[in-house]
Amino acid sequence: MAGLDDVVALVERQWAQGLHPGAQLYVSLQGEVLCDVAVGEARAGQALRPDHLMLWYSSVKPLTAVAVVQLVERGHLALDDEIGRYVGGWGGGKERATVRHVLTHMGGFARAETFDDDLSWDEAVARIAAHPADHPPGTWANYHPTSGWKILGEVIQVVDGRPVETYLREEVMAPAGMADSWLGVPLADQERLGERLAPVHWSGHVVPVLEDGGLVMRPYHIEDIHDQPWHRAKVEPGGGGRGPASDLGRFYEALLLDGAGRLFRRPHSLDLLAACHRRGVLDRIFLSSAPWGLGVQIAGSMSGTIGYRAFGHSGMASSRGLCDPVEGLVMAFVCNGLCGPIENERRMTEVTNAVYAAVCPEPRGPRVAPEVSLSST
Repeated sequence: MAGLDDVVALVERQWAQGLHPGAQLYVSLQGEVLCDVAVGEARAGQALRPDHLMLWYSSVKPLTAVAVVQLVERGHLALDDEIGRYVGGWGGGKERATVRHVLTHMGGFARAETFDDDLSWDEAVARIAAHPADHPPGTWANYHPTSGWKILGEVIQVVDGRPVETYLREEVMAPAGMADSWLGVPLADQERLGERLAPVHWSGHVVPVLEDGGLVMRPYHIEDIHDQPWHRAKVEPGGGGRGPASDLGRFYEALLLDGAGRLFRRPHSLDLLAACHRRGVLDRIFLSSAPWGLGVQIAGSMSGTIGYRAFGHSGMASSRGLCDPVEGLVMAFVCNGLCGPIENERRMTEVTNAVYAAVCPEPRGPRVAPEVSLSST
């Protein structure tokens, strides 16, 4: 499609501006692949290819959310089950936290983070379980970058019996045709994959840090940690998915084209996932009351002007997967450079709007602009 040449040129301009060393873009319409390209470099002197495995960060969250909804659909789990029913040692004022609370970032333990720590699965779960509540569960929202999804992974493992990475591989990735996707890459497989594992690069990313009673922005050099073999091997259901952008696109195609088949048995399960489950509740991380789905972002909480029924998720200053059931559109955009939050918000908005303009110039339904900027998902 000629219009997508302009989108690729936009990604190339972003590369020229230093926002990322390289990026992958995948776009399909009603299951027909319109674009599967890579721009720039994976590492110095090596061109980035569409088959390089990229770190998706939080763009992996919808896969874990689908796994939870599958177990709800099969009668093995209920959204209002308390987490303590499945996770040993659960306490610290979090006793009333439910599965629904965690999926909507209202669990009350956003600060119980273990993403950058070299901990075993059991050690991380135990640390989160014992962490004192940041606030009573269900009272307000605090975006849980990874802690909530680690706990959801433990719930999946307890309910189903399979480790979450095995469950996702067999029940989500394989049915969706995601042959190159991983949730934690074992050391032996890292050696086998070799240069196909694309490193991440710092392009100006900063995070708020509490100093002297106030918040200051400090550089977050993700490359010092997230390219280490031990970190690549970690199972992180909320931030550790790796694969080509095309595989992330295939996940959304499986939902878009076959909502009651490959991933779900009943059509209403997709509606449950993408419905608004949180509205008018202040998120004290983002300082917004943007709406939220069941573990996914929905129209009003994603930057860009998107279809009113679109849903997906962005990854920390780097990526976005999106599906629009009305338009039949799927987009996956993954960058290997994490730039500053403002620059990333502009990057994601520009690409999202350009894809819509190129592929769906005549809207089939209303378009929705974000209610607030969410730049650090």
